[in-house]
Amino acid sequence: MTDTNRRPLILIVAVMLTAILGGLAIGLGGSAFAADDYDDQIDKYQDQIDEAEDGLSDANADQDAAQKRADELSSALEDTDAKIIEASEKLDALEAQIEPLEAAVAAAKEAVEAAIVEQGIVADKLAAAEAQDAAITAQIAEDEERVQELQSRVAAIARESYKGGSAEASLGIVFGAADEDEFVDEFTAQQSAARVQASTLAELDEIAAVNRNRGARQEAVRDYITELKAQADALVIERQEKEQAAEDAKAALDVKLAEAQEVKDYLESQRQTYLAQQAENEALQAQLRDQVAALFAAKKAAQEGKSDAEDAKAEAEAEAARKAAEEAAKSNGGAASASGYFAYPTKNVYITSSYGMRYHPIYHYWRLHAGTDFRAYCGTPIYASAPGTVEWAKTVPGFGNQVMLDHGTVGGDYVMSSYNHLTRFAVSSGQKVSRGQLLGYSGNTGSSTACHLHFEMYVNGSTVNPMSML
Repeated sequence: MTDTNRRPLILIVAVMLTAILGGLAIGLGGSAFAADDYDDQIDKYQDQIDEAEDGLSDANADQDAAQKRADELSSALEDTDAKIIEASEKLDALEAQIEPLEAAVAAAKEAVEAAIVEQGIVADKLAAAEAQDAAITAQIAEDEERVQELQSRVAAIARESYKGGSAEASLGIVFGAADEDEFVDEFTAQQSAARVQASTLAELDEIAAVNRNRGARQEAVRDYITELKAQADALVIERQEKEQAAEDAKAALDVKLAEAQEVKDYLESQRQTYLAQQAENEALQAQLRDQVAALFAAKKAAQEGKSDAEDAKAEAEAEAARKAAEEAAKSNGGAASASGYFAYPTKNVYITSSYGMRYHPIYHYWRLHAGTDFRAYCGTPIYASAPGTVEWAKTVPGFGNQVMLDHGTVGGDYVMSSYNHLTRFAVSSGQKVSRGQLLGYSGNTGSSTACHLHFEMYVNGSTVNPMSML
């Protein structure tokens, strides 16, 4: 191939290489730009995700707080008759309706008062306009009397001035005069009459002009009076409507107030009955705790009568039981506690009400809540918190179906635990149980408003906060 043929080929290859490299550079640049753009979008979407997660977290926190308040209220209302709770809820609903009704009554009264004020303003304007109309009418009437008087004067002057009606009569003033003085007097009289006539006519013209203005002003005043009367009539209707609205609002409020008072009267009528029932219930529960205390005293007396060898044996057995309980917690029953000996009596631990004084939201008094309430829906399995012997599995007033476990001496203290409001039992009196063994199923027996577990612990015969042991 000659150099002449080779040169165009080299040029073509060079151009193609330039195009390819240029396109590659553009492609790489475009890719870099697109990557940056995608990063920005990813960051934007991530920000949106973060905001959504924050909102969800806040919503969950609000939901948890609301659930906790509901649980606390439900626990506070435990042992309360359903009719009393229903009446209290009805009263709350009525009071929520009463507040806006009271506001509506107040607003309606204000509207009536405003209508009365507006009526008064219009009435004052109407009275002033009518007074102005009367004054103009009086002025016009007075001017009409003056006009009649002036017209009579002009007529009299005209009659005297133009008697005879001829030029000779006028010349008679000059030639008929007996002397010069008579002529002067008569001529002066004639001039005076002319001036009076001219003055009278001018005054008549002025009165006519003034009365025309007064007439125009009076017409405007009477139009204004007509308008004010229409406003006054409309305000009467508006006031009547507002008064009716106020009466209707007051009637609606009175109905709700009467309903609320009826519910309050019912709640008050039930107060003494409820308090008496609670006193009886608490007395029965006190008897139970006295029974536990008596068991403790009997056990303690029996324990004190044992020999040192028996004491050592009992301590060794308790230590062995504690270690066995720790091993059992890994595979058995309820969730393990921090202490390692006593476990939670439910697998899913959710506390709805703690140990301590509880305020009744309806009857406003304090009483001891001597245990911990765990959320346990109807039929939830309930487990032994620690190894022990079933002292009893029976129905106890207030507590419903109850399992009482005797755990013996633990760390030098005599400990028992009770599991309350069960729907049915899985153990019987005298039975020995291991930690985490099924005792029964949660329910709503006894004085309870909903299925849950009321869990109590007794140390040396007295109730203690279970959370101090778990």
